[in-house]
Amino acid sequence: MIDVMGLKRPRQNGVQRRSPRIARRQRRMRTALLTAGARQFASRGVARVSVEDLLAEADVSRATFYAIFSSKYNLLENILNPIFDMAITSISALSQESARAGLTGIFNTYLELWRVHREGLLLITAVDAATFRHFEARHRALNDAMFAVLTVAERANLLRNGSAEYSLKVIARTAIPLLKVYDEHSSGEALFADAMQALLVRSD
Repeated sequence: MIDVMGLKRPRQNGVQRRSPRIARRQRRMRTALLTAGARQFASRGVARVSVEDLLAEADVSRATFYAIFSSKYNLLENILNPIFDMAITSISALSQESARAGLTGIFNTYLELWRVHREGLLLITAVDAATFRHFEARHRALNDAMFAVLTVAERANLLRNGSAEYSLKVIARTAIPLLKVYDEHSSGEALFADAMQALLVRSD
């Protein structure tokens, strides 16, 4: 390909190659938008956040935004889908573990997600019904994986409430709020694990 200066630009497999500098800049802008989206969606709710709000915080242009994401909901999917994929992979692997190891693995998965995707986890608890459809399939897959692990614990008579179904509800409604409560505590991770253990696991 000839540019306006009459110089040939390098091609790779017939496609003009993007310079490493441009690629790094685009990765930085994408990361900035993901960070801004996770923070604003979690604190204000998806419906209240406009694309303009995201552009202002990430300091990118409208053209740049739409070159990376098709909409704010596409941005939302790119924030949440990696979280669900990580959780599904981790918890699905626990189905072959013992009942007690499976429960511990669920608690550890939440802790790891909190370390890596704190804002994204907070965002999950803040979405409304209209937004939920954007990750409903992955949410269902995660619930199925977790239910399978909890069913093993139920059969082993390990669950405090005796039910995988009720235990799944307990986890869904308490795990992320507890992580938030203990976020700044020096022993927060141990306290979270102890609290989840007390809520779910029989003491005898």
